[in-house]
Amino acid sequence: MDDEKKVLVQKAAHGPKNPKQFEIDKPIEIPLGKGIVGNVALHGQAEIINDTSKDPRYIIDDERRNSEISVPIKSDGKVLGVIDCEHSKKAFFTQKHLSILTTIASLCANKIIRAKAEEEKQMAQATLMATQQKMTEVEMQALRAQMNPHFIFNSLNSINRYIVKSDQATASLYLTRFARLIRLILDNSNSKNVILSHELEALKLYIEMEALRFDKKFAYRIVVDESVNPDSVEVPPLIIQPYVENAIWHGLLHKETPGCLCITVSMPEDNMLQCIIEDNGIGRQKAKELKSKSATTRKSLGMKLTEDRLTLLNKYAEVNASVDIIDLVNGNEEAGGTKVILKIPV
Repeated sequence: MDDEKKVLVQKAAHGPKNPKQFEIDKPIEIPLGKGIVGNVALHGQAEIINDTSKDPRYIIDDERRNSEISVPIKSDGKVLGVIDCEHSKKAFFTQKHLSILTTIASLCANKIIRAKAEEEKQMAQATLMATQQKMTEVEMQALRAQMNPHFIFNSLNSINRYIVKSDQATASLYLTRFARLIRLILDNSNSKNVILSHELEALKLYIEMEALRFDKKFAYRIVVDESVNPDSVEVPPLIIQPYVENAIWHGLLHKETPGCLCITVSMPEDNMLQCIIEDNGIGRQKAKELKSKSATTRKSLGMKLTEDRLTLLNKYAEVNASVDIIDLVNGNEEAGGTKVILKIPV
């Protein structure tokens, strides 16, 4: 039964109509109330026709036959379909046939109801998953929207510092790089993912600005492994920057001797990008002891937002993002910096 069209659609057959398994030769459609089968579907009552030549309702399918039996497939009073049999002999079908087909119709009804329920369940699950993914994307957009003002706030503070110091050349250089960085951020802010080369360009600009602000207290390098094609890999925007910022503000800012920051990007396994952010700063323990108010504020906002983004990313990714933070020590078993291993599904 096709409830929308109000027709019966031939779905299965046995005999000449069924030349191959699961195939029907020229399947027919019968409007509800038309023919013997259509009447059985309309009224929900089985019928035995001993002589089809005397019944004007009879509809020829592949060829004329002389007797017919039609039994409705019903569930809770609703007709789901009809089992129809024909035979070349007149008066072939008996009450025994009717009893057997009625039992089969009941079994079919249960199967159909379960199949429809399962189909509806799968459709509901698919809709739920699509809704959850959409909500996740909206949440990610909201977090990116929070990340961008946080990022801009830091840069504006630096520009203000040079203006106050009347260092026009440095302020101009800083402002030029800041403008390029803002352009990149605005271009990427509406995207769920960005090309890795764009992300690294923004990261390089950010590090150059921070190095300038701290009077080049540290050197840096960004190394991309041969296994990675930066122009074909996509990552969430501004996903690496907070860890780099943390390394600068917590590790390198308080270091008395020149520091070094190294970012290494590789792909040790398929669909997983690995970013190692390593600094030779003062280490997490000493940074914690210093309790730098500005650094603590920056860390609590930037790192928290990134952690939330990674958690959301793991909700629908086939492989999970992860962050490992390792405290480094020098030859004297003293704190020698920090290494962050960030793994991002791509």
